Amino acid sequence: MNSILMIVIAVVMLLLVFVMFSLDDQEEDTGFLSDEKEDSPAVPARSEPKLESEPAAAAADSPPAAAEVPQKPAEKAPVRQIQRAAADDKISLLEVGSEEDLRLRILLDQRLGAPADIEDHDAVVAAVQIRFPEEVLADRESLLKLIRRAEAVFDKEFSFDFSCFAGSQLDRIWVFGRDEGRDDALFEALVVSFEVISRFKRTLESDSILRESRARVAVGLAMGKLVRIGRGMVAEPTWVGKPAYLAETLAEAALDFSIYVSEDIHKAALPLFDFREWKPVKLRSPLPPIPTYELVGWNKPEEIASYASHNDAAARRAVAVAYRYLELDSKLQPLVELIGDADEKVALEALETVKVIGSEQSLGLLKRIFPETQDPVFRSAIIDAFASIGRNEVVPVILGSTKEASWKVRLAAAQALYKLAGNDALKHLEHLLEDPDGAVKACVNGAFFRATGKKEYLEVLAGLITDLSKRTRKAAADELLAIESEAALKMVIASFSEQEFELQKHILRRLEFSRSKILYQCFLSIFKTSGEKIRPFIAEAVRRAGLVN
Repeated sequence: MNSILMIVIAVVMLLLVFVMFSLDDQEEDTGFLSDEKEDSPAVPARSEPKLESEPAAAAADSPPAAAEVPQKPAEKAPVRQIQRAAADDKISLLEVGSEEDLRLRILLDQRLGAPADIEDHDAVVAAVQIRFPEEVLADRESLLKLIRRAEAVFDKEFSFDFSCFAGSQLDRIWVFGRDEGRDDALFEALVVSFEVISRFKRTLESDSILRESRARVAVGLAMGKLVRIGRGMVAEPTWVGKPAYLAETLAEAALDFSIYVSEDIHKAALPLFDFREWKPVKLRSPLPPIPTYELVGWNKPEEIASYASHNDAAARRAVAVAYRYLELDSKLQPLVELIGDADEKVALEALETVKVIGSEQSLGLLKRIFPETQDPVFRSAIIDAFASIGRNEVVPVILGSTKEASWKVRLAAAQALYKLAGNDALKHLEHLLEDPDGAVKACVNGAFFRATGKKEYLEVLAGLITDLSKRTRKAAADELLAIESEAALKMVIASFSEQEFELQKHILRRLEFSRSKILYQCFLSIFKTSGEKIRPFIAEAVRRAGLVN
């Protein structure tokens, strides 16, 4: 039975194979789609000539056909030549100094640049440390928002200017005392530190996000010789020296919302502030531990005034500085006594304070000691105080000083006389228009130009701005910047690159307070023509002037 079944299966398979081969042969004969017409050839075929062996009768029997148009052989279409630009014409190279060049250079400088210059300062350093709990650091997006909110607390201006730089962790390094002619840098740093703590506390009361994140702040203060290592135009400088190290160390050791200061600051500020002593802070080996003092608050007015008779001249000088900022009008007698102090620095500081506050209570003493004083520095300081007090009874004394031998006294007298009498003083200042001292000459010509607007006085200042004497150039720059016309500003800007580094910084500080409509263009022009050393100061001046956020 099995044999029969196998034979049947074999026969069926043979039949299937036979049928398949038969279908293949049929497709080859009729075509796969026999009902479709063949596509016409893309190129018409040429008519073949008839064979001579064909019978002529076939042609005669055929009906007459229309005359066929002889077909020309297909011609090749002309090929259009594509003009290919040479390799050097494909792209135009960008010029050096373009906007893209600036972007590239900024990217190149976004690293720790190589040391380019170095300078040192006697400065006060404040390390302002923002703190968050460790668990806040885990969420990066929330941490970024919190840091922005915390740092925004310091965006508003403080009572005094300073230079701000990044420190380690979330520390900020604030440097006081870089600017020439500023008041006591230590006093300014202590006042600003107080403002930091009080401002941050007030912010936490109104900002629930910072309050719930337990944001805190602390400040460390130190002073001394500080070395600045410049690293090019864009990169921030590196600050080297004991003050920077101590300030950050003290900030790290300080309690929340506390201000820790070094021993030398404690000693210098003791007449003005109350301190609490803490246990010494350990430093890195081999430095010994240092005593630590927490700044608690201001001393009482009577306590401050009592230091006017202290044996230490630095303490008496600190009292003279404090009178400029504290409301001690009822206790001015100690300040008046400091004008006659045996220490020159203390006496000059007291005179400067009288000049700032314009205390009439000191006028009698000033009139009494002025004839006895022979030192030109003291005489010019007393004249400045006379002008600040503003009493016309001293005009005859000042008028006589315009003919003294010392240029400092003549300069102070010319400035004071114009301040007290205005344009009425010009007739008494004519003899100083050609003064042998360039600073006096610049001062008087500036006064005459502001009063009359005559171009001849402006031309004199334009010549003095390039004088060989640094004192003359500084006085001319001050007068031109005080005029604030576009022509006067352009004279200062044109000579900026030729001035000494210190004079350039002085001009930048004066420009910070300018309200000229072309102020930013002025900064841009001096930035273009200046060297790498002064450019960071230009950028800082632009920020201080409020021209950028």
